[in-house]
Amino acid sequence: MRKASMDFSLMSDGIRLHHHASHHHDGYDADDEPGPAPLIHSPGSFGDLGARPVSAHSPLHDSGPIQSEHPTTAAVGTGGHHAATGQHSSATESASGASHPGMGTATIESGANTAGNGGDGYFYGGIIHASLLIYEPINISVSSGYGSVALASQSNNLNVDQSAFQMAGVGGHGGNDNIASGGSVSSSAGAGLIASGDNSAGNGGSGYFSGALVDAPVVIYHPINIALASSGGSAHASQSNTVDINQSVTQIAGVGGSGGHGNVAAGGSILTLDPSWGSSHGASAWDVQTGGNQAGNGGDGAFYGELVHTSFVLYNPINIAVAGYGSSAYAVQTNDVSVDQSAVQIAGIGGHGGNDNAAAGSHANLLSHNLWGGSDTIATGSNSAGNGGNGYFAGSLVDVSVAIYTPINIAIAGPHSTAVADQVNNVHIDQSAVQIAGVGGDGGHGNLALGGDAAHLLSDLHLVA
Repeated sequence: MRKASMDFSLMSDGIRLHHHASHHHDGYDADDEPGPAPLIHSPGSFGDLGARPVSAHSPLHDSGPIQSEHPTTAAVGTGGHHAATGQHSSATESASGASHPGMGTATIESGANTAGNGGDGYFYGGIIHASLLIYEPINISVSSGYGSVALASQSNNLNVDQSAFQMAGVGGHGGNDNIASGGSVSSSAGAGLIASGDNSAGNGGSGYFSGALVDAPVVIYHPINIALASSGGSAHASQSNTVDINQSVTQIAGVGGSGGHGNVAAGGSILTLDPSWGSSHGASAWDVQTGGNQAGNGGDGAFYGELVHTSFVLYNPINIAVAGYGSSAYAVQTNDVSVDQSAVQIAGIGGHGGNDNAAAGSHANLLSHNLWGGSDTIATGSNSAGNGGNGYFAGSLVDVSVAIYTPINIAIAGPHSTAVADQVNNVHIDQSAVQIAGVGGDGGHGNLALGGDAAHLLSDLHLVA
């Protein structure tokens, strides 16, 4: 009677089927480059030949015949409705060739395709904004002699924009309705690695910012209005100022793009036969990977730097009316002032995950002979879809705002005279500071991330999945 036994040393070192959300995709998938052709590394007797693209008609220098069909193509887009697909690849090796340890294929790749991913944004540098404005109008009226009149009227409408705006290191948004799929692989040759996963579609690009924004605007506004009249005369000084000063600063930096919607990233199916079938020698262990696919994930946002805002406003209007004996003096001053010295910093923000995306590892089927050493790793998981990007912030916001507002209105009259001084001030000063930093993006809705099925069939018909 035959006794059934199982040698665990011949099984896989690790079989991973978990469906967890992996690290959020940073969107950097070389959108401007075509997807790689399937590579077959065939060291054979000459280990220094390295890897070369598969060709259906080019012979490979190895001891056994190796065939590969349909080289991989990748159509890459940065917007919606694109497809990047690795086509079917097959590699076969004769039994005689498989009987020698170390012979066969080192690597078969049909994955790493990209479609509709947003590009990364990188910024390294700084902006230094130091503007200076001195505005000092002077108006003087003098009347001499008895019974004379002196009138001084000044009207100023001033609008000063010293704002600073910086948007840097922002990743692009992922497109919609894209497909990135690895081609199927069929192999009966020994291989160090068979990979059809690591495909990505519709992911937002990452945003990286390293630098600083330094803003130091200065405004000095000093209008002077004077009316003088001698004895028996009248002096009228009128000053009206409408002033709008904008010294605000806004920094948007290190922001990841949002993931797209309705994207699919899937690894191609893999079917492998024992490379030592019918042979007296075992083959070296290798890895089978169909997972690592990502779709519709928000890009990460990383900010390293600072925002320094030191604004200064000196507003000092002066209005003076002087009249002699028996005269009247009128001094009227009206000020409508708006000063904006606010600071807003939005930095290190992860992009939002998209909706209705799917990322899945494909099927991996291994048929093993009893003399074969098995697979080190069968990986169909590590797929992610619709995850929000991470937000990283390392830096500071320094806001030092100074506003000096000193209006002066003077009316002077001698004995038996009338002096009237009127002053109206409508002032709005905003010195607020807002910092939004290091915020992760929200996850999407209706997304699916699945690990593919794995079947490792040993000679005694035990199934591991």
